[in-house]
Amino acid sequence: MQCISIDDNIKLKNTIVTIGKFDGIHKGHEKLLDEITKNANGRQKVVLTFETSPKAFLDNNANKTIVTDSEKQMLCHSHGIDVYMKMPMKKEFLALTPDQFVKEILKDKIGATTIVCGPDFTFGTKALGNVQFLKDNQKKYGYNLIVVEKEQYHNKDISSTAIREKIVEGKMQEVNDMLNHPYTIIGKVEEGKKLGRQIGLPTANIIPEKTKLLPPKGVYKTVVNVEGKRFASITNIGVNPTVESGNQIKVETHILDYKEYIYNEIVQVEFYEFVRPERTFPNLEELKIQIEKDIEYCKKI
Repeated sequence: MQCISIDDNIKLKNTIVTIGKFDGIHKGHEKLLDEITKNANGRQKVVLTFETSPKAFLDNNANKTIVTDSEKQMLCHSHGIDVYMKMPMKKEFLALTPDQFVKEILKDKIGATTIVCGPDFTFGTKALGNVQFLKDNQKKYGYNLIVVEKEQYHNKDISSTAIREKIVEGKMQEVNDMLNHPYTIIGKVEEGKKLGRQIGLPTANIIPEKTKLLPPKGVYKTVVNVEGKRFASITNIGVNPTVESGNQIKVETHILDYKEYIYNEIVQVEFYEFVRPERTFPNLEELKIQIEKDIEYCKKI
């Protein structure tokens, strides 16, 4: 998959494109990606994705995201996308009229001959461009339009906003149902104080990216992907108050029945269920006893 920016000196030809922020690559987004795959007929499959939402940019409020940009790229690649094109949120892009956006971005830059979008897609200055505009201008600009209806969960439209709310509540099963894949934190294993190893419960520690939206502090049932192999695990998100005095949020994962050293390895931690809030224990022995209880609980669920 080619990863480029709209600012790059590149012009594509005869492509099928879908456009949006795609935070999470949830079930609804997957319908769009499946649609461009189904209708590609040999054309390059392009995802044009905004770095942040126009509203967040104008409000100077870069929301924390379900997936980081690198995670979004991985998910798009797994769906067979050929070109991942980032659109930096700049005022000159937001100032484009709907006609300018279609002509200068979708046609001249991306070479779109088919555009795939959802029913509420808007674009251009003041969000004046919409699905009706795209329908009305197919002949003028030489593309055909495919509108994909939204996916629903419990009779409500699935949205990144709804998923973010469930992440903040720690409701990982609902999050994963709406995403259609596990909520995941990806990162490089950092070398810590090795306190977990001292009590026989070593952990793989990740410092999450600052833009990543995290569930509440606490312990979770997880699965870790290391070098393509998956292992049952238990993960704490938080500051580890029993042994730490700072406020650096870490993702600390104990991999069950795993003895290898994986410092500096890139691992993927998949979250499945909230177990308990983070707590301060009087000593390491009390912490060890509780973690062993957490492990036994996770084995049962």
